[in-house]
Amino acid sequence: MSDIQPPVLATTFLPLQRKSLARFIAHGTPPQTALEQAGLMAAQLCRARLHAPAEIERLLHDACTLFAADGAAAAAQLAGQGGGAQPELDAWLSALAAHGVLLAPAEILQDFIVQSPRAYPGLALQQACQQTLAEHAIRFPATFASDVDDDDAAQDDAAAEDARAVEHHGLYTSEQARVLRAIAANPDELIDLDGYAGTGKGHLVLALMDARPGRYTYVAPSRAQVEAFRSRVPGSTAARLLTQIEFANRVAQHAARSGLSNGFVASYRRSTRTPREIAGRIGLQGIGARTPEQVLMTAFEAINRWCASAAPRMAFQHFDRSVPAAMLDGGPYLQAAEYVWRCMFDAELQRGTLLSLSPLHIGKWLALRGVRPPLELGMLLIDEAHDLSPSWKQLLATHAPGVVSLGDPHQCLTGTVPRWAASKVLEMHQSVRQGNQVDDLVNQTLALDGLGQDSGPFVGATDRATGVLQYRDWTQVPIAGLRIHGSAAPLAQDAAQLQLRGLSPYLHPASLRALRSQLQRPLDAWRRRGDNGSSQEWQRVLAALADDGQGALVELLASNEQVQALLQVLDAQEAASDGGVVLCLAEHAKNLQFDVVALSPSCFSAGQGSRIWHNPVRAAYLAMTRARRQLHVPADGMEHLQHTAALQEQARQARKRERQHASGYRPMR
Repeated sequence: MSDIQPPVLATTFLPLQRKSLARFIAHGTPPQTALEQAGLMAAQLCRARLHAPAEIERLLHDACTLFAADGAAAAAQLAGQGGGAQPELDAWLSALAAHGVLLAPAEILQDFIVQSPRAYPGLALQQACQQTLAEHAIRFPATFASDVDDDDAAQDDAAAEDARAVEHHGLYTSEQARVLRAIAANPDELIDLDGYAGTGKGHLVLALMDARPGRYTYVAPSRAQVEAFRSRVPGSTAARLLTQIEFANRVAQHAARSGLSNGFVASYRRSTRTPREIAGRIGLQGIGARTPEQVLMTAFEAINRWCASAAPRMAFQHFDRSVPAAMLDGGPYLQAAEYVWRCMFDAELQRGTLLSLSPLHIGKWLALRGVRPPLELGMLLIDEAHDLSPSWKQLLATHAPGVVSLGDPHQCLTGTVPRWAASKVLEMHQSVRQGNQVDDLVNQTLALDGLGQDSGPFVGATDRATGVLQYRDWTQVPIAGLRIHGSAAPLAQDAAQLQLRGLSPYLHPASLRALRSQLQRPLDAWRRRGDNGSSQEWQRVLAALADDGQGALVELLASNEQVQALLQVLDAQEAASDGGVVLCLAEHAKNLQFDVVALSPSCFSAGQGSRIWHNPVRAAYLAMTRARRQLHVPADGMEHLQHTAALQEQARQARKRERQHASGYRPMR
């Protein structure tokens, strides 16, 4: 008998077929058997409000006993008016899902009806409906030197090999099991795993590190992601959990030990020097009317764009956002940027951290020098690999023990996703976080993404309940869980209004930083206006916001009460409390999941004013895949998202034409 514990029954299944509920809604006719009659009574109650699973279980037992003993009771209590159609059926199912309740699959329920139409089968039915996860055995062959001691190495027969192998048992989807077997069987390959949000990529990481603690090293972008795994892996494995910064530093140190860095350890560092100090220290000169500080900032932007590209050398296209296209000679800017780049990796200049170095810069520098990761790291599990630069992918592709690239191209919010030059491609479509009630919404959103759905549609779990609830006004959304906004203005408004109601909302740290940055100048002007009564500067600020299409911010700043409330939110942020409401921007929603998630209208609308730096369609997909139980969306959200996608594509084509024109390209007539 297996010692694997069954999954927590987070969803309650009612013994009621979809066709029986549809018949009741259309004609008012209750089901024929006591079992389905009990399921209908439970559905009537559960669609109205949330009930505890134990309460539903008692209701089903009692109702089934009552209706089995007295058929007339069912006819009297369950008689309906009828007259409903598909929209009413959809509303019933959505309301039930929002309260964690689903109808049992017909093919499963039919067997129970045949066996016992007059008694509720209880746990047997609930477990039979849990179909997403099943027990699988994964065999890990002993193919790494770390798995075999010297005596074992002398034994090369098949029996000895089998004895050294490890068999790992766990609950997985069929896709997860297939991926685990592929990784276990190919320990030295480059495996590109693309999985939609919520398909359980993190679950695979835990399974791999638990089965072979010394074989894998996990790399994630943030400290929070790494710490989330630390308590869930064996103690001997904890040292193999690295942030991207720590990983970049390890590779840079390895390069220095290997004599590939000219004695300089290109580790992560953040400079606190001003542009004027940096330009003066490195002796950077001005160009034309631009000051040395301005030339420095132009160089930084070009360097960052170059590092995010596959180009081996900087070129003029990396300057097209900061140097006018009409400028005949961009050579001086290119020379200045190349000089700044050399200074960034100068051991003497960097002794006091003069210039910042990010993992993006370090990856480019290491790749240009042909550096490879240290072999002792074993097979690398790279999380959110869709955000890796081409240089890091080039560097990782040379790692002999193999790499597993864990990503979702639809979560790459900026630019395009560079593909691996040669890899074994695996895919996962089956969500273990959300129910199939979200399938239409998610797949409609994916269809608007320029990447398309060549890999197949998103598939929600049949045994998870995630109600998709549409609202007409933001005030209809429950004040609970995670509230996601598409831009800073509605986020600020929501935070201020919640604060005025005494609810003290918690802002995601990245969204809090973005909000403070965007509101710094308007709030400084608002404070000065209060100090001396001067409104001239204040009026200029308001006019600039209005010209930029930021009418919502102008409205917010016009209310002293709301501004005061917003300042309280910005100044009094602590750790999120259990049961409190959390606010964030859509682009910062990665790795979050809540039972209740609400997307504001701004998640679906591009709005006006300054250009959005991220892909709004992918941000909407990212946001809507955070919900476990309830997903609240505006009724006209998809209509607005389609318009937003069209605007983004028009803007992309316009920028493409501008670049072509600047390069001298003229289309044939």
